[in-house]
Formats: sequence, structure tokens, C-alpha cells
Amino acid sequence: MAVTVSRGLRLAVGAPLALIVLVAGFLLFHGDFGRWSDNSALDDACAGLLDRSAVRGVLGTGDADVEGLGGALAHCRVTVEGGGSAEIQVDDTAQALRSAAGVPAAGGDGLAVPVGHGWSGLFNAEFDTSRPEQGNGVEGTVLLLLTCTGTGGPDGLAVSVRSTLDGSLDDPANRPRYARIATSTAAEAAKAQHCATQLGSSVKSLGLPVTKDQYQPIGSADGTCAGLSAARGLRVATETARGGAPTEMCRLADTAGTLEDDLTAFFGPYAEEELRYHEERGYGEGPTHDRPARQRTADGRVGWTSAECLDGRALFTVRVGTAGASGSVRKPPSAAADLVAERTLLTAFAARSAKAHGCSAPRPIPAG
Repeated sequence: MAVTVSRGLRLAVGAPLALIVLVAGFLLFHGDFGRWSDNSALDDACAGLLDRSAVRGVLGTGDADVEGLGGALAHCRVTVEGGGSAEIQVDDTAQALRSAAGVPAAGGDGLAVPVGHGWSGLFNAEFDTSRPEQGNGVEGTVLLLLTCTGTGGPDGLAVSVRSTLDGSLDDPANRPRYARIATSTAAEAAKAQHCATQLGSSVKSLGLPVTKDQYQPIGSADGTCAGLSAARGLRVATETARGGAPTEMCRLADTAGTLEDDLTAFFGPYAEEELRYHEERGYGEGPTHDRPARQRTADGRVGWTSAECLDGRALFTVRVGTAGASGSVRKPPSAAADLVAERTLLTAFAARSAKAHGCSAPRPIPAG
């Protein structure tokens, strides 16, 4: 027997089906539009200098929020839902260092480590306790410096990327992620700014920033503190590898934590910025182009020497620290034997650092 379906029944059944098709189409369109919108925003972010695949590979594939920031050639923040976040800044090198956009050799109790792999750069990190939504995320900053040659572009570019990512820094496989956005952005920035430069290679490994409690006997040091001898009560050293970093540090201390000397090497733009600072604000103290070497400043806390390199003058300093565990400040040692030991330490540190960077022999440090 034939079954006849009334027109009303067909409408009653067809209406929900049509609604389902419309909803599915809307969701499909909305999803595609959301992805297109996110990708478009990433492509335009930071003056178009970001590599979208690198950003996605590091921060994740969730919805992306892009915020434009000012004060540089390019400056933006990218936050990915369910993933990480990164603040990227590209600027003229001198301006970047002057505005403290760079990574210092020492951050708090830690020492930044070289990026290596042919890059002139530094990596430092700290746990980010101010953003509970990031869980156990770790904040790390990579700074890369590019030296530009030729005409039509800047003398140099600085690319700084501060990222908050999940995973432990103790796992060597996690650390290179902090450099990926920086290296890809550096390549794009060099092209956009007509900066003829030598780029490094892909960062397959990245050292772990060194904390203050990672010390060893001075005689066992094989990095930035190599070749130094215990003197004036200083017995232990905290150091990093060299790796072509634009600034290097060796921290010496006694075993009681009451004496501490910081030996620092500055190269290229870092050295120029340090000299500029003292020339403009040093009030007659500190290293300048006209004072290439000196035992100590009038307050007795800083001594320095310098050397000539392909990228300009290099500066080597010793900062005599005397703050104990209680935070009390003591007068720097001033006996003749202490001053000789201090000059010996700085001379040895400067000579090894200068040689590693292909610079001339450092200038002799005058006594007194």
C-alpha cells in the first residue's frame, strides 16, 4: 500500500534539517574566518616582521590576540589561548640598548648565556610569578644583535623576544623554542631594513642561564672565568660559556659570601653604550674613550681596561663588590697587595676575552 506524506509533514521535517545545515555552515564559516583573522593579524603584527609558522610553532595553534606596542621600529605582543605569549621588539641597536631593551649579562642573581650558533646574542630566564594563568610558565628573553654593512640601512639592529612558555628549562629540548621567534624575526628585519649582515644558523641547543649558587673553585673554571687564580680571599667562580656573546661576565666570591667581584667584558654596541653612559653621566668617573684604562674610580669600586676590535673598542671592567649576606656595604680593599691582585685578575680576564673575540691585546692598567 502506498504511503502519502503530507506537505505539512514535509515542512515539519525539513525545517530542523535546514536549521542544522545553516548552523553547521555558520560554524564552519566562523571557524575558517577566525583562523583567517588570526593569521592575518599575525602576518601584519610587528610591521610584518613575524614568521607566522615560527610564532605558531612556539606559542601554539589556539586563538591569537595581537597587540601593537610603540616606541621602536617594530613592537608587539602575541598571546595564544591555551599556549604561550611573546613580546617582540625590533629597533636600532643603540636605541634598544639605551632604552634597556637588551638582556643584561647579569639579571638579579643569574648570568645570561650566549645564544651561539653564529649569533651575537644572549639568553636569560626567570619564572614568571605575576601571571597565574600561565601556570608553571617560564619567562625567557633572547636578544640578538645584528651588525649592518653597506649603505641605506642602520648601523645595527637589536631583536628582543620575551616569551612565557610552558615546560621546564631543565629539559634541553625546551630551551631552543625561546630563540626560534627571535631568529626568524631577525632574518625578516634584516631584509626589511636593508641591513646587509651575517645571520646565524638554526638554534638547535641553548644553554641554561646560570644562577648565583652554581659556583665552582676558581681553578676549575673553563668558561668566562678560565685562567684566573684565587686571590684576595676570592675562591669560587660563577661563569658561562663564551659563545661569541656581546657581553661576558665572570663573578668571583669568597666562600662566606662577604666579598664579590664582577668581571665584565663589553663588545661592539654594548661597549659603545657603556662608554657613552659614562661620558654623559659619569661626572668625570668611569671609563670613556679618553680614559682607556684605570685602576679604580675615586670611590674605589670600578677598574677597567680596553682593547681594539673589528667592531670598535672593547671594554673590560672589574666591579669590586663588598656587600655581605646581611646587605651591609663595606669599604673596598685598598692595601697594595689587594690592588696588585685586582689588576692581575682584570688583566688575565681581559686578555682571554679579547683573544676569543679576535681583538688586540688589552691596554696595560696603570697602578694607583
